[in-house]
Amino acid sequence: MTVADLMARTRLSRPAFYQYFSDLHDLIEVLLREVESIMHQTANPWLSGEGEPIAALRESQKGVVQVCLDHGPIFRAVSEAAPLDERLERAWSAFTKRWDDVVEARIKSQQRDGLISKSLNARRIANALNHMDTTLLIAEFGRRPQGDPKAVLDTLHHIWTAALYGGQRAARMPRKSPRKS
Repeated sequence: MTVADLMARTRLSRPAFYQYFSDLHDLIEVLLREVESIMHQTANPWLSGEGEPIAALRESQKGVVQVCLDHGPIFRAVSEAAPLDERLERAWSAFTKRWDDVVEARIKSQQRDGLISKSLNARRIANALNHMDTTLLIAEFGRRPQGDPKAVLDTLHHIWTAALYGGQRAARMPRKSPRKS
């Protein structure tokens, strides 16, 4: 998308547009920060340790999935352009690092509380889970038609609970009886 495309969508004149944004990079950085702020708000139940951890994780992931459903094309554009543009690369790297930082902090907190195994390397797990999320969320919601939000949420939640909490989730889930042939 070009600056002209963005200006046309906002109905601002070029001088008015540049009064707010010095260039396309500036606009993208502002959009990324705004979307990140919304994601942090929606992820707050788990990040802040509100309530039962697995339920809070699902509620947080539900919010993140919704943000990505709403703003997936922004994430896709930035992630695809970042390797080709040093300034976008810095912005994207800073965005992903901040997510790694908050997830690592939550994991360490829950390790101290005995909810997550201390044998896990909190930084590596946070990085792996976040990068997996990024790849899946962009693939599902970064282009049209978009994927099924419930299926994506169920997949992410299953992987995160298995990685972080091990058998705790399985112990709470009702077991299905085997099928009879």
